[in-house]
Amino acid sequence: MHTGKRLAMLNPKNCRFDIGSGGIPDIVATDVAAALGMVPDGIGREVLCRVWWPDGAKLTASQLRDLVDAKMREEWARREAAMLDGLLAIAARGSKGQRSYADAHAARWPRLVVREHEVPQLAPGYAKVRDAVIDELASAGLCQTCHGRCQVANDMGVYRACKECSGEGHMRLSERGRADLCGFSWKTYREGWASVYDWTFQACTDDLHSAERQFHGALA
Repeated sequence: MHTGKRLAMLNPKNCRFDIGSGGIPDIVATDVAAALGMVPDGIGREVLCRVWWPDGAKLTASQLRDLVDAKMREEWARREAAMLDGLLAIAARGSKGQRSYADAHAARWPRLVVREHEVPQLAPGYAKVRDAVIDELASAGLCQTCHGRCQVANDMGVYRACKECSGEGHMRLSERGRADLCGFSWKTYREGWASVYDWTFQACTDDLHSAERQFHGALA
């Protein structure tokens, strides 16, 4: 069964007295909760809840933001270290070390810490990317126009296939859509933040898929 359907069992249910129980299900909500508890703590589990169990994820929303922030800071530090290695390569090998420096410079991210009134603060762009990545993941790839229904109604109440997603209900957010989600201009996003977004989204997606495998393994 799909991960979303399993985790949906944790949502509140209406009680009905006009029908029987229909037998004993193979998986009940307590089984799902136990399996979720066996997924190691981290971005994967938090994103898993954010995507498929948003009501439960509200309890740990700040924790998810902190985890993504830490992952981005770690990657920023790694890229800055590569820049230093590139400079040392030039100092040690001259022109032969220029390739290492050029590659590190091309992969460098925007400055992480800025100073405002002489007080060091995290650059606000990283928070914008973090929140946008989480929002895109939480949408589960659903078309934002029809919300996954594949159809939209006109003013007369007549339903037709959604033009935005060609009636598929799903679509990948475009680069311009990501820029808008972050609140950046297209130029600012393309020149400074696209690589940050791509890396963060992929890293969180990998953690999500790992958590899904662990969740299903615990249920098996």
